[in-house]
Amino acid sequence: MKFQFRNREKKVIGTIMTIFFIAALHFLVFSKKAKDYDAVVKDYIKAKSDNESVVKQAKNPTQVKKFEEENKKYQAEFQQIVDNLKIDLPQYYLDTKPESIQKRRVICLQNIEKIVTLKSKLTTTKLSFLGENGWNIPMDLPQEIKKRPERLWDVISQINGINRILKVIDNPVVKEEKLKQYGELLKEIGVDEGKIEALNKYGQYLPFVNRLCHYRLIVKEKPKDINLTDQEIQDLLRITYPDENLFKLNKQLFALNDLIEMADQNKIEEITEVSLTNIVEVKTPPKQEGQEQAPGEAAPPGSPAPGATPSPTPKPAPRFENIEAEMMGREGMDMEARQYAGRRGSAAAQAAASTQEFLGYGTPLLIRFNGSNLNISNYLYILTHVPRTYELDSLMINTIKDHEGVEDVYAWINVMAIIDGVIVDLDNLWKPETKKAAAATPVPGI
Repeated sequence: MKFQFRNREKKVIGTIMTIFFIAALHFLVFSKKAKDYDAVVKDYIKAKSDNESVVKQAKNPTQVKKFEEENKKYQAEFQQIVDNLKIDLPQYYLDTKPESIQKRRVICLQNIEKIVTLKSKLTTTKLSFLGENGWNIPMDLPQEIKKRPERLWDVISQINGINRILKVIDNPVVKEEKLKQYGELLKEIGVDEGKIEALNKYGQYLPFVNRLCHYRLIVKEKPKDINLTDQEIQDLLRITYPDENLFKLNKQLFALNDLIEMADQNKIEEITEVSLTNIVEVKTPPKQEGQEQAPGEAAPPGSPAPGATPSPTPKPAPRFENIEAEMMGREGMDMEARQYAGRRGSAAAQAAASTQEFLGYGTPLLIRFNGSNLNISNYLYILTHVPRTYELDSLMINTIKDHEGVEDVYAWINVMAIIDGVIVDLDNLWKPETKKAAAATPVPGI
């Protein structure tokens, strides 16, 4: 019997094959997507349910109040930690608005005023570094000016007149003569520019700090009938604010005030020298011989292979660059201290520093002080345990000839200014955002 496919049979078979093809296609392609879709729908329903539950809780006044109290508690704790560590970076250091620049200047002047005021308020510690052999900070107007107070403003008036002439004259001979007169008049009111500029050995901005101290003495004696503004008086004294670097300077001056107060509390006899050094990069200490490598941590370049005999480990490299250059050559430092500093600055030690990781920026101070062994030990302990970002990186202790029981100490104290990845503006931290966050702003003075 012969079997024939007519049109009807062909249509039936075609329909059956089409159905099987669609089923296979659904199983191979659409089935997974359908499952994914079903899972997404379930997740959406669950999230919606959770959200509605949270909203219902938030509508409960008691619960809302509890959340607000907890939030305020966390804010206060965070703000206290940041404030104690002094790692906040207020917005007025980041923008160039006139009021922001003025804010930085006011804080700088307040820090300087406090240092000068502390000299007469301390009960034990003498701040001899402020004297003629150090920062040479003026504590009063010259005696001749004090005898004739009206002479002060006669001199200021003459300086103002010369300043106007200097702005318009081109003749180099006349200009040189007027500049000489300008300098002599400044010296008469106590501003010896030659001596002031020599103070940069204690820090780049020490001449600026010294001029500000002269300004504060002069402006206190300003009569009401003087037409000059405070800013104009500063200009006549040739005071130029390092506005882009006041963040660094203010950090150092605040820390110095703090360290002075701690010194007095711990009966340190005298602070003889203070240098405000440049910003440095702070890095992790280099690994020492025998230090175990953390699991999964890559060995630093140049490390010996497992089982190999390690080469002699050089002396630890300093965490900050040029520490030894700062400490060497200090007046009164003995030869042994110089040799020690030279050893730490060796090429081998610097090579060890290449494996150190960057942590942030520091604004170090080099402080020289003296006192009894016990009081110095207490002071250094308090300094390194106070809730601040002070770090004692280098320390040299010498005995003082003919002063039994008294030690002379050089301390390199780093003050963390910026911690990598942490920028906190306490003034605006808790304000609600009104616009999209802006790009990160460069750190001032870095």
